[in-house]
Amino acid sequence: MLDAADSGPGAFLLQNAVTPEFVADCVVKALAEERFLILPHPEVARYYLNRATDTGRWLQGMRRLQASMQTMKGK
Repeated sequence: MLDAADSGPGAFLLQNAVTPEFVADCVVKALAEERFLILPHPEVARYYLNRATDTGRWLQGMRRLQASMQTMKGK
């Protein structure tokens, strides 16, 4: 999915991208462990943990992010 990202607007994604092989290994491991939720990217897993452990703070952060995006959109 990121093959053309090196020169396009998605280039910033390459810095933290995980490989398809890594994702496949995570899926196989999760299936063997009979886990439903599979979050192979460590940053996404952290976001999910934060959301689950402190929902109020997470919602506050999402509201701030949404407000900042709306501000940027209006410029």
